[in-house]
Amino acid sequence: MLKIRDEHLRALALQQRTCFIGRMAGHLRETFSADVSALDNERLRKFVEKVCSTAEQWGITEETHVERLLELYVSFDQLRRNPLPEGINAIVSDRRYCGEQILLMLEDRLLFEDRT
Repeated sequence: MLKIRDEHLRALALQQRTCFIGRMAGHLRETFSADVSALDNERLRKFVEKVCSTAEQWGITEETHVERLLELYVSFDQLRRNPLPEGINAIVSDRRYCGEQILLMLEDRLLFEDRT
């Protein structure tokens, strides 16, 4: 019987996260080249890491959802403001919503409602 220890699971999770960050940095560089052109590769990876951490805090854990959140971050500066605008903060801080709901509400607000 094969036994996978906790340290092996942690190493595999770290490898998976590192690969995902690399893929997403490449995706942003290819798809949003004008938007990320000011970032060198290291700064772009750090940006992706930061958004991935934020996604985790907000309960957004599926890769496709994290990818969509990254695209929203690149496209809408409201998500990059500190502090977040009131309407966006209300969405992400409301614990009644799961990660997918937060993502959908952010998309609705940014794409269709909030033009400030």
